[in-house]
Amino acid sequence: MTMAHDLLDEPLLTWRDRDGNREMTTLPGILQRLGSGELVDFPRTRAHQFDPWSMFLTQLAAIALHRAGGTDPRLSEQEWKGHLLALTDGAHEPWCLVVTDLAKPAFFQPPVPEGKLDDWKGLAIQPDHKVDVLVTAKGHDIKTRLVDSTDVEAWIYALTTLQTMQGFPGRGYNGISRMNGGFGSRPRISVAANPSPAGRFQRDVRVMFDAWPVQVGRGYSDKGIGLVWSSPWDGNSSLAMGDLCPGFIEICWRVRLRQAPLGIEAVYTTTTVRRCLPEVVNGDVGDPWIPVERDGGALTISGRGFGYELLTRLLFSGDFEPAAAQVIKETDGDPVILIASAMARGQGKTDGLHERRLVISGKARMRLGDHDGRATLGLRATRQVEEATKMRSKVLFPSLKKLGLGEQVVRDFFQDRVDEVFFTRLLGDVDQPDDEARLVWEKTIKDIAWGELQRAIERCCVPDARRFKAISEAEGMFRGCLKNQFPDLTAASAGGTNKEATP
Repeated sequence: MTMAHDLLDEPLLTWRDRDGNREMTTLPGILQRLGSGELVDFPRTRAHQFDPWSMFLTQLAAIALHRAGGTDPRLSEQEWKGHLLALTDGAHEPWCLVVTDLAKPAFFQPPVPEGKLDDWKGLAIQPDHKVDVLVTAKGHDIKTRLVDSTDVEAWIYALTTLQTMQGFPGRGYNGISRMNGGFGSRPRISVAANPSPAGRFQRDVRVMFDAWPVQVGRGYSDKGIGLVWSSPWDGNSSLAMGDLCPGFIEICWRVRLRQAPLGIEAVYTTTTVRRCLPEVVNGDVGDPWIPVERDGGALTISGRGFGYELLTRLLFSGDFEPAAAQVIKETDGDPVILIASAMARGQGKTDGLHERRLVISGKARMRLGDHDGRATLGLRATRQVEEATKMRSKVLFPSLKKLGLGEQVVRDFFQDRVDEVFFTRLLGDVDQPDDEARLVWEKTIKDIAWGELQRAIERCCVPDARRFKAISEAEGMFRGCLKNQFPDLTAASAGGTNKEATP
């Protein structure tokens, strides 16, 4: 039997410190530097691989520490190596990228019970070819088959991303359990006082420890399988909740890497069932980074990403059970940063990698950390969303329609402009009385809407003979609709509290 590229002993992984120095180390070495806080970046992960790799390391650390009876991730490289070997009964094969004995596991590659790969038709000759979760086209910024087949580190990140993030690319290729359907997404929503990979790692390991008893009570086994790739899989059997431990690291494809004349290649085959939790159809598996919609399952991100409307629902509404990692704790300090990221998926496509960060400090942080304060702030946020919707549909749109003279309405960017200021206003005005904050917000969105109308006037293709009349009617429509829909704002402006020369 041949084993190659052992993550426990060989420095295969690149990391960077706060001074910008790049070094390579082992997998235990990465965990040691995360625990110590030295590591600030994974410079060789591609953008869509950063979160899968980070979450994998966090899950791995939590499982290894729990099995060892510890809680503190500030361990030496040798201590981490011992903990990881304990997870595999001392075997190195599950930590090697290439293992020729198919009865043994390899890194993120389960043993093959049939002992041969003759019927495996799938072939990927480069780490960014076919096994990559991205669905690309000629017009995309990211191209396929740019990474050399000899790049061992790239294969490590590609495998990790595939096995922990893949959806349903086609018949026979089942996705992960942490996803609401094969065209869903696995988001990562968390709070951090220190947004570096090490800071998030240290906090989220504690989050997983805190949630461990809850997950056991839900049906996971305290002694269940943690590294799913270490167990044989024939493609026809699944693991139920009672077979798995909390925070289990799953796989979704039968894949094996092997040495090829020009480097490494991957062979893979179809499966008849999903590997983990076939009884869970909506992605609600207790993942610490995934909010769960109470009537709809795990959060799925569309191509619109984390707009202010969705974030308002995630932060304040009763529609979602918050992810364990997104709940602000007293020990988190001030300020904290809410970090939301996900790759949007669809049928036969990926629809962008989306990330949103919100800095939450001072009294806003206190409000969000308190149940009653969060509820009060949530009412204000919901009202602001409703007022923005009304401003666009009842004031701006009729004005744009009037400008278009019955033709196609000029495109506006009202929602984008609102998105830029929504949380700045919401979190910055927490001390203001409700009525005062409401008028400030109404003026803000009125100014945005008026600005969009003026940009539309500059771009519209109205004949010269009708241009001044069309502009006059559009602006008149804006003022009339504003008066009808936002009477308090109009009255306040007329009373001299708002002297700007706008409608």
